[in-house]
Amino acid sequence: MDTIKELESWMLNNNIKNTFTSNHRYLTDIGEGLENVDSLYIWYSIDEKGNRSNIEFFKSEKDAVQFVFEYIIKNEK
Repeated sequence: MDTIKELESWMLNNNIKNTFTSNHRYLTDIGEGLENVDSLYIWYSIDEKGNRSNIEFFKSEKDAVQFVFEYIIKNEK
């Protein structure tokens, strides 16, 4: 899996809510998201109070997608 589109398709097929917004943010139903800022991909978490914490940074979409895929598999409830 190399692209956000592939990740989105996989999540949809596995009934995991996800949204790719117009401001380059990719949100999941587990309280995390992936944002593309000037070709830097940022995996972040938002707590119950709405506070954001940046967790990981990636220079390529492929690295970001692979991390997110593995993270979702590991943390699937």
